[in-house]
Amino acid sequence: MFRSLRFRMAASHAAVLAIILITLGGAGQWLLSRSLDRSVTSEILTAAREQATRIVEQREATPPPDSDVPSRAGLRVAVFTPDGQIVGEPAEIPVWLHPYGPEITNLLVSGEEVRVATLEVSSGGRPIASVVAGRSLAAEDNLLHRVRLLLLFGGGVAVLASLTAGWWLAGRAVRPVQRAYEAQAGFAADASHELRTPLTFIRSGVEVLAERDPGLGNEVLREIDYLTGLTQRLLLLARAQRGTMTLDRGPIDVGEACRSAARRSEKASGNHLTLEGSEAPALGDRIATEAALDAILENVGIHGDGEALLRWEPVDGAILISVQDHGRGLAPDMHEVVFDRFTRADPSRARDTGGAGLGLALARTLVQAQGGSMWLEDTPGGGLTAKISLPAG
Repeated sequence: MFRSLRFRMAASHAAVLAIILITLGGAGQWLLSRSLDRSVTSEILTAAREQATRIVEQREATPPPDSDVPSRAGLRVAVFTPDGQIVGEPAEIPVWLHPYGPEITNLLVSGEEVRVATLEVSSGGRPIASVVAGRSLAAEDNLLHRVRLLLLFGGGVAVLASLTAGWWLAGRAVRPVQRAYEAQAGFAADASHELRTPLTFIRSGVEVLAERDPGLGNEVLREIDYLTGLTQRLLLLARAQRGTMTLDRGPIDVGEACRSAARRSEKASGNHLTLEGSEAPALGDRIATEAALDAILENVGIHGDGEALLRWEPVDGAILISVQDHGRGLAPDMHEVVFDRFTRADPSRARDTGGAGLGLALARTLVQAQGGSMWLEDTPGGGLTAKISLPAG
């Protein structure tokens, strides 16, 4: 349980960091791409406009001058007459560098993206020449590719480091809680273990009592056997890892288990129960089933006005036990919450009832340990119905 909690905490920290890195990295790469795109377009247009200015000043189409500036080594400029003839040496002009209709045109040449700017130059209202400037975008593409790789690998290392640090920090954070749970489980195990001796002593005394009053003695002996079995299952529950446990299952008489729990409830809580059901063998653990029913019937006395219908019947290959009361009921959004430990349906009455919010949580755990399930439903007309489903025997 705690390893899963540590992993979820560490994974959540790493996920948050990954989202931040993806968002910032994506935004940064988009801004860099836009900046490089504008820079290339501005560079090409500037070169074309410089040549166009020289042509206007000379009033004739002249070839561009050679440039010794290293940064312009990859920038090509060409001048064409209005009829499409190259001004200057045709051999020095690449085949893709010629006038296009739009001012800015993107081309794909030999697998490389190329951007070309075309400017029409006129003087006195008549066209003189067309100036074309262009260059490859390979340098910008390579830069963006390197940035993507840096973000990918750097972000991966950062997320892995965050996951490792989160695992370590989460371990330190949950350590006090883990020690508290271990102490609680240890206390339950010790208490269950220590109950064995007094129960054995009480049984010996009741056996003597049974010789004089067999009816009363046998009834008390049954309750002692029930308590003995219950302490053994509580011991298993306390020692179970990750809040789960598994019980050895065998054929049980569900009707007898329900009647036994009802007798205890009527004597201990003063409940008035109506029993309905026929023979219904199930596959489970009788002590655990009765303990789950005890918790449900205790809630009937507290929240169900002390009256309920206890029914058991076979349904779709399973044995369904239902406890239906017409008390105050429970809000639908609380039907699952009340199965959490230390959850009280009515916190304001905690001082009066003395409940700790463990009954239904323990009941569901005992039912699930038998391969069954337990849930709550609204009673038609008002109230609450608790249902237990066990595999048919």
